[in-house]
Amino acid sequence: MSTHDLKQWYLKRILNNLLYVLALFDEKDGLFRAEEGYDIQYRHCLRPLAYLYRNKLDGNPYYQDKSILDKIIRQGDLNCTVGDMPLQSQQQHGFMGVEWVAYNTMECIEWLGDDLGPARRDRWTDALALHIEQMKIVSNYVATSPNHFIYRAALLYRAGQMFDRQDWRRTGQFLARQVCKTQMPDGYWDEAVRGHGPSTNYHRTHLHGLDLYYRASGDEQVRETLYKAIDFGVRTSYRDGTPIETFDARHGYLATFAAGMAAGALSRTPQGRRVLRNQIARLDELNVSDAGEPCGFALNWYAFATTDFMLDCYRFFEDGPEEPLPQEQDHWRHTFALNGQAGIGGAAVLRDRPWLLALCAAQSDTPRFSQNTHISERQSGFSVYHDRTALIVGGGNRMRNHVPLVNAIVLTGWKDVDCLGGRFPDQYVGEQQGLPGTVPGLTEARDPVKCCYYPIRRRAELGEHGGSLHLEFLHANIRLDLNILGPDELAIDYWFEAVDTKKILLQVPIPVFWPLQCRVDEQCLTVRDLEDVRTLPVSRAVLVRSRSHPVRYELPAGQTASFTYPLQAIRNWEFRGINYAKDVRFQPLYVVGMFSCEFHEQTGQGRLLTISMNA
Repeated sequence: MSTHDLKQWYLKRILNNLLYVLALFDEKDGLFRAEEGYDIQYRHCLRPLAYLYRNKLDGNPYYQDKSILDKIIRQGDLNCTVGDMPLQSQQQHGFMGVEWVAYNTMECIEWLGDDLGPARRDRWTDALALHIEQMKIVSNYVATSPNHFIYRAALLYRAGQMFDRQDWRRTGQFLARQVCKTQMPDGYWDEAVRGHGPSTNYHRTHLHGLDLYYRASGDEQVRETLYKAIDFGVRTSYRDGTPIETFDARHGYLATFAAGMAAGALSRTPQGRRVLRNQIARLDELNVSDAGEPCGFALNWYAFATTDFMLDCYRFFEDGPEEPLPQEQDHWRHTFALNGQAGIGGAAVLRDRPWLLALCAAQSDTPRFSQNTHISERQSGFSVYHDRTALIVGGGNRMRNHVPLVNAIVLTGWKDVDCLGGRFPDQYVGEQQGLPGTVPGLTEARDPVKCCYYPIRRRAELGEHGGSLHLEFLHANIRLDLNILGPDELAIDYWFEAVDTKKILLQVPIPVFWPLQCRVDEQCLTVRDLEDVRTLPVSRAVLVRSRSHPVRYELPAGQTASFTYPLQAIRNWEFRGINYAKDVRFQPLYVVGMFSCEFHEQTGQGRLLTISMNA
């Protein structure tokens, strides 16, 4: 694909996804509705419709289509209705809700022009002005992460240009410069709260907003920050352009936002363009970000949001040469501080062709005390990527304590907490997770389960042909070594010392991609019910097909293990009112199976499993 073809890829995806979006328009109520009770989530997909209505492009069937204009106007009227949004959202963002809705409104006003009619244009403009006046005074870090504030800066500055409001331009510029001051030395912004580290997926959301601001303003004071953030996005990707989920404080592997974000920013640099080329190839392979496919999106809302963001990817994609990524070299090593100091915390990437290993020891106590669904615990500290199969170990992190995706669990018997195959009994799950049999008043911060898997200190190290993850608990020191044995074989070894423990579980999360082909010993598994979590014994091996290639996870002779399946990186059960169970439309791209071995000794070392590409 040429650079032109890469740009056109976004337009083709937009046109394809709009077939799905338009089918969800409720003619009676005049709004986009994918499921009952979630109307608010579908407010910001008007820009692609308005842009295509206004611009005559090859393959665009919506140019000057009055039925499209009618849908934009009816949904836009609702967006501009004062008091229509919940009070909490108004207090956090302004009456229109999140910044993306207001950005849609602003550009629709500009692009539709006289087609709105003078009365409606004035009404929308007044509503946008009211929202901006409410939004611009919301104070530090009320929203989930700094990306909201860089989007506010972009909205304020661009609206100031459109409506000749110098005060809005000045506020937008000031906010953008202030947010840029909070960039960490590695090039990212802390996700959700200071000290929690990056979200590699949502980093691209931040990049998208910063790029929009810079394109509107030409503000040279943020240029260095922008390019440093682009470089971080490059260095924290797998070879196929997918953000490394092991470092992520919010999302699992291949979060859909990243598929349709930041192309305008990344295409500014030769290596950024290479990331986009590789990512597009991977998205096409998996049929991700295509609303017509079973695994096109994780949630219905992402189909709307990603299609909206892709418009900027198409409009602002920059032509130019490409350069190979460091991840594409035969050998490459790189480390990140991630708030670490004196050998504590940090992350590392090792490329030893055809393997790529990622280790994360990001050190933050935030998840111990927060109940925010947008904060994850970075439970799994390593992932493994192979050129022939892509991701084969890892899959993501989350804020759950029923079946946490962790590499080690240390049980002393305190409060009689036990664990089988990585699964804790229901009675030890906080009541806010909506499961039966919960303990009244139990919170994440006082949870006797969390202390069994949340270490007091972590450290990541690189060796010549592998890496090590050190996990230090109050009652145990644990080391997991990833050793590359050859181009088709990798071993995960362990070492531990402990006091007063009843059981130690050492675990490896294994992602199983659609169409979910997996076998435990001789038993073939399928996903019938995503709520039906099972723990199965393993005596020999787990076999998974990835890219139609068999991958074998084999136990040493005489050792037994268990496999808990199917788990998901983000969505299990209901948590704080957000349903992360199976979506009403899309199937999960992958589920996670937890490979778990029990140890009852106080010291131990040996081989946990061997991963073979010649199954």
